[in-house]
Amino acid sequence: MAKKKKTNIVQSPEYTPYDVSGTIPADAFAVLGADTENMEAIKRPSISFMKDAWNRIRKSKVAVVCMIFLAIIILGAIFFPMVIPFDYAKQNVAFQNQPMFTPDSVTGQMHIFGTDALGRDVFARIWYGARVSLTVAVAVALIDCVIGVIYGGVSGYFGGMIDNIMMRILEVISGIPYMIIVILLMTVMERGIGTIIVAYSLTGWTGMARLVRGQVVSLKEQEFVIAAKTMGAGAGRIIGKHLVPNVLSVIIINITLDIPNVIFTEAFLSMLGLGIAPPKASWGIIANDAIKVFQMYPTQLVIVALFICVTMLSFNLLGDQLRDAFDPKLRR
Repeated sequence: MAKKKKTNIVQSPEYTPYDVSGTIPADAFAVLGADTENMEAIKRPSISFMKDAWNRIRKSKVAVVCMIFLAIIILGAIFFPMVIPFDYAKQNVAFQNQPMFTPDSVTGQMHIFGTDALGRDVFARIWYGARVSLTVAVAVALIDCVIGVIYGGVSGYFGGMIDNIMMRILEVISGIPYMIIVILLMTVMERGIGTIIVAYSLTGWTGMARLVRGQVVSLKEQEFVIAAKTMGAGAGRIIGKHLVPNVLSVIIINITLDIPNVIFTEAFLSMLGLGIAPPKASWGIIANDAIKVFQMYPTQLVIVALFICVTMLSFNLLGDQLRDAFDPKLRR
């Protein structure tokens, strides 16, 4: 018969056994109870919708690069024309069509982008043209935003006959080509920034109005709107205080995507001779002047074309990233 193997148990010196013959000592227990100090503590910090969207935008390398480039363009358009030693409109026919990084024959200052067919500094004209083009684009986008938000908000909120009438008016306005309006205004108004802004704004707000109207129609039957009506809030307060803030993300995205369209339109009109009047400069006028000497001096057109293309691309890519950040359905 096999003997059972005897197991030796060695007591650890740190182990102090309880007296099994009696009761367990009271100091072996700890009273936990309710943690009144931390039971209502918020472990994760509360953040708003806009801050949450901003955190997602900062994580996007594309959005950060686009914002940095646009910041450089905007700051350069504001400050570079003040510090550049050359006047964008000053002509020097004896020093025309000079290549890049050529010293001036009179002052000795460097022409970074060379000179054009009239001897004007291309670098100074590029940054002054950026100021004009961005001013037109931002002004038109803001005007379209204000008119479109008010028109679309009122139409979508009231609905019924008011909505039908306002939408039919909008369809008539959007059916008028803006080129016809620009040409007509040029015959009665002086060529300039104000004329382009007025001409484009007369029809450019229709897209924003449609967008806001659709968003308001989908939101006006929500519980928070019904609660505001029950508490006696008027239509103006409901639209401005409850509906518009809830479509603010859509408005911001649309503005970001609308600015490059206005930049391209301004450049196109200036190239056709319907934009800014010389001697003022815009990217369209600079491109139009560069086309005339493109075969012999292609860098003049390439430089301004790069500024236009990269600026438009940056706005478009930033608009896509803002859409992903603001729209919960498209969050990654």
